[in-house]
Amino acid sequence: MKFLLVPLLIIGMFASFIAALMAMLFFTGTVKTSEELEKLIAEKAPDSTRVVEEFANRSDELDQLLETASQYNSSYEAEIKRTKELQDSLMSEQLKITVMGDSVKLKNQILGKDVDSTLKLRQDENLKDLATLFNKIKATNAADILQQNSELSDTTVARLLKMLQPAQKAKIMGFMEPAFAARIAKLMQEF
Repeated sequence: MKFLLVPLLIIGMFASFIAALMAMLFFTGTVKTSEELEKLIAEKAPDSTRVVEEFANRSDELDQLLETASQYNSSYEAEIKRTKELQDSLMSEQLKITVMGDSVKLKNQILGKDVDSTLKLRQDENLKDLATLFNKIKATNAADILQQNSELSDTTVARLLKMLQPAQKAKIMGFMEPAFAARIAKLMQEF
């Protein structure tokens, strides 16, 4: 009798497993009728990749959204780069205008205009303002501006470089022509 109970127990477990599996298939909506269940059992390899229709096209929509977001991001980064370039260009042009104004003032002094202490103070303030601007722009742009012989005298360039931060001064002088940089360095020693 003992040997008869073990096979019956195994068959009972198998039957309860099949009943639970069928209940789960009906409960989850995988099959809705007994005909669908028969068709599922009759298939050799059921399609385990079958997805409910409402989720079938979601990945396509997400891919399109991701592509659109990527396009907007690249456009945004291009605009940021363009804005930065325009800011650098604007700052460079402002410096050129300020340098030209100072150059005119210096030329007026050379021509014999009256030079008083207030003008000297204003020139020092202007040089300090220029030094602040030159500390902020790229060293290559600053070197190009300072090397324009028709705009600033060597003395003004030397005084201006003397006011800059050491790191920025070194970068600017590194981008200057060697002869010009040597001449300015010699003038800077005299101050």
